[in-house]
Amino acid sequence: MRLAPVFRSFDILMVAVLIASVVWTFKIKHDSQQALDRVSSLESQIEAEENRVDLLKSDWSLLTSPARLEKLVKHYGGQLGLKPIEPAQLADDNSLPGIKRPDVDFNNQDQDGFAEVDGSVNTGSVGVPTQRGAQ
Repeated sequence: MRLAPVFRSFDILMVAVLIASVVWTFKIKHDSQQALDRVSSLESQIEAEENRVDLLKSDWSLLTSPARLEKLVKHYGGQLGLKPIEPAQLADDNSLPGIKRPDVDFNNQDQDGFAEVDGSVNTGSVGVPTQRGAQ
């Protein structure tokens, strides 16, 4: 007769575990459904933005079409003082100014900003250079 209360408390414990697992399962299902709804919402937003980008690209190509710009130049060119581009306005390599190189004497070690040349300096895994014939 003593075994009956033990089984009853064990049964109650198992029912409590079963209820907890059912509640946990419904919570996980609810959270996953919310995540799927969020993903679906984001996908629709992405699609709407892609459509908007395509629309803006088509608007840009319409606004910058050469035929349209030519009409605008003919209509408003006098007011804006626009002139046609001449081929001589285009620059070639010879007409561009050269690059000014700084006047630096690499043999003068007394200049600021230059480290002294020292053959004993090792950096990382690079060793001191040796001559091939001296080995």
